[in-house]
Order: sequence, then C-alpha cells, then structure tokens
Amino acid sequence: MAADTISVCLPKGNSLEPLAGYFEKTGFPVCEYHSKNRTYRPVVDNLPVRAKIMAEKDVAIQVSIGNYDIGFSGLDWIRELTTKYRGSDIHIFKHMGLDQKCIYACTGINGNYNSVDDLHYNNGFVTIVSEYPNLAEHFAIQNRLRKFKIFSAWGSVEAYPPEHSDVILLSAYNPESLLSMGLCKISCELESELTLIVNRKSFIQKGLSTVLRFFSDSINSSGEST
Repeated sequence: MAADTISVCLPKGNSLEPLAGYFEKTGFPVCEYHSKNRTYRPVVDNLPVRAKIMAEKDVAIQVSIGNYDIGFSGLDWIRELTTKYRGSDIHIFKHMGLDQKCIYACTGINGNYNSVDDLHYNNGFVTIVSEYPNLAEHFAIQNRLRKFKIFSAWGSVEAYPPEHSDVILLSAYNPESLLSMGLCKISCELESELTLIVNRKSFIQKGLSTVLRFFSDSINSSGEST
C-alpha cells in the first residue's frame, strides 16, 4: 500500500443503507456499498483510497489503533471504547445525523425494579447484561451501585430480565419499542448517531482532505476529541 493511500472503514448493519444514501448525495465515489454487496472491499473510484466493510463496533477500534485513517461508527461504539481507553487516538470529526438511536438502561416490566433508585435496595449484586460492558460499568459507578456484576452478551439482551439479570443496556430507536420487548426504561444513557472519526496521528501526518472534502459542507471545523 502506498504511503499516501487513505484507508477508510465502513460499517455494515443498520448504518449501511443510510450512509450509502449519504455518499450518493455528496458524490463520494464508493462502488458496491449496499446491502446486497458480496465483497468486503468496495472500490473508491479515482481516489487514492482503500476501503473495507466491517462490523460497526470494530470500526472505532480499527481507527483508534491506526489500522485505518477514517471510519464511520455509531457514537455508542465510540463511547464504549473510549470510556475504558481514554487515551484512544480517535478524533470525532463530524456527527452525521444518521441512524439516530439511544442507549437505554432497562429492567424487566414484570420485575422488582422500576427506577434506578429501586436498585439501591438490592442487598446482593445488581447484575447488568449488555453488548456495551464498559458503558454498563460506567452506569453502575455513576449511579453508585454498591455491588454489581457486568456480563457481556452479543445480541438478544432483551431476553435476560427479569429472571437472569436485573438491568440491561441496549440500543433502541424509540422508547415505545422497549415495551414490546417486555422492558421498563429506567434511564437514557446516551444519544447516539453515526459519526465520522479520524485517527489523530493520520490527521496530523497525512493529507486526509482528499476524502474529508466530500463531507466538508457540514463538518464541525473545530472537531471534537473523545
């Protein structure tokens, strides 16, 4: 790979279609980036760019460690990483306004807890299950839970309460959907949206404007560090 090649990682999953539509509007010339794509390496025409599609939770990690210069990831996954690794080399460059959702702390609708305050009456360990274990730990510490256990799970965390967990943290597009899953919302921990991030060292040492100019019309020029 040439030294001046810019590496970009793109998310698959729910963010793919809205981001692909955004690319089309801005004229960013990425090919074969759609839900029916069978390759993980889409081509970016006429630019010194290599691109790869990966799980959204991995995008923030890959940009942080410098394997990629630019990435698009949900703010939820960025905060999940930087909550634990505060020295991560991630620079938030732009909030895209796409794939907006919230991270909710919930209990079972038929359980013993209806609020964060109720959790303080638990004399044993408060068990918390989430795809976001670092955010779950932050929730427990911020709310001064005396004893707690965090269990990391991948998907379907809504099935755990009330029998197998006291609290879960999960993402949802609206609070009404929580009731249909048998959940009681006790707090909104984070408002998330798709976010354009860059590796700090790459931003300083490489000319990333070849790619970033496609998004410059609404980029926050001051940027935001995590």
